[in-house]
Amino acid sequence: SRRGMILPEKQPKKILYRIILPFTLIFTFTTLVTWLLSSTYISRSLDSNLQEQLERVASVLSQSSFVLNPGILSQMKQVVNGEIIVVDPAGTILRSTLDAPDLQNTLTLLMKSSSAQNRQGLNVTFQQIQYRTVILPLAIPEHGAGHLLLWQTREESDRLNNLIFLVIGGCGLAGITAMTILSFFITRSITSPLEELVQVSQDVAKGDFSKQAWVNTNDEVGLLADSFNQMISRLQEYEKQLLQTGKLAAAGQMAASLAHEIRNPLTSIKMFVQVLQNRLKEQPDNQQMVDSLLTEIERLERIIQQIVDRARPGELQKKWIDVNLVLKDVLDLAAETMQSQQIRIRTTFQDEMVAAFLDPEKIKQVFWNLLLNSKDAMPKGGSLEISTELVGDTKIVIIFSDQGPGLSEDAADSLFQPFFSTKPEGMGLGLSTSRKIAEQHGGTLHLENRKNGGAKAVLELPVEMETVAKI
Repeated sequence: SRRGMILPEKQPKKILYRIILPFTLIFTFTTLVTWLLSSTYISRSLDSNLQEQLERVASVLSQSSFVLNPGILSQMKQVVNGEIIVVDPAGTILRSTLDAPDLQNTLTLLMKSSSAQNRQGLNVTFQQIQYRTVILPLAIPEHGAGHLLLWQTREESDRLNNLIFLVIGGCGLAGITAMTILSFFITRSITSPLEELVQVSQDVAKGDFSKQAWVNTNDEVGLLADSFNQMISRLQEYEKQLLQTGKLAAAGQMAASLAHEIRNPLTSIKMFVQVLQNRLKEQPDNQQMVDSLLTEIERLERIIQQIVDRARPGELQKKWIDVNLVLKDVLDLAAETMQSQQIRIRTTFQDEMVAAFLDPEKIKQVFWNLLLNSKDAMPKGGSLEISTELVGDTKIVIIFSDQGPGLSEDAADSLFQPFFSTKPEGMGLGLSTSRKIAEQHGGTLHLENRKNGGAKAVLELPVEMETVAKI
């Protein structure tokens, strides 16, 4: 038996974390990569669109004939949100919306460093401000070919890029958090029943078979829990059967040992008494005493044999019998004892009883046990009802109903345990042996309370359908 064994405690790896952690890491990595790629792509697309808009504005301005008008340039500055600068072919500033003393030097360096083919998408830093720059050729009246420069600060585009970066990152972080929480609850709904099963299985492994897994789900886990609970119930039944079998085996060994120890000296005593009986034939008074002594010795031998038979039911010696006749024989033998205790017996037997293939001596033993239990339940007398009934040509039902105090809640099953008895002088083997005999025949025996008081024993014995015969 594993009951009482101390098993090493194992710290299981949490399935909950083993499921959530990998998927969270994968989702986090995917979100970060998507975040960086999308932010980069959107920023570049935004810069490209702003550059194209700046070039279109510069192209429109370069075709205007009012580029040297300070008032118009001031208004255009508000429209394009940038600085407008007009220079002659030598790079000298003719008109500018940006008034700064060192602007000329910056423009001179810019015009020299930029070639005619590379004057789109330039970046210029002036007075610690970074500008996006577009340079287009311009025909200036009275000055010939010049250039139009359109400067726009990168502050707005950088702010938009940062905003996009933060928004996408925030959405990604919110997605990671939501995914983690959602996956936790989803995984928890799966792992929680499994943890319940693990806990119950650990308790069962320690020998506690009273535990049950309470999993109310209509899925594979719920089916597993139901199967596990059925297994536990069967283990409990097997344990009870094993315990009862062990008790019966112990009883058999004890009875056999006691019978062996008692029979030897009892046989010697019986022999001496028989010799004494022969020597006292001429003394009637002493002969009567010896006869009584010999009768008591024989009674002790029968008691010892009954104890052995009860503890070890043995193999069945089946015959075709009429259950009604066997029961009548037992009642005839017990009639005088029942009358002396003022117990009235009322019988209701099946009129036409079929032949049953049973062991008559073992069945008599069961009838005796049930009859004696009913008698002991009514020490002040009463009525005992005994009935037999054939149910569908498949089984015979024999019922013993007494008017005793009835059964307590736990007594119905406890009374069938070996060595359990409610009588001080009882051994607690009668009912357990009777149920064992019934089960050997393929039948059942159980006790229950009557509605109007008292208890009844219900014995069911099978009838073989292929060989049913009328008596």
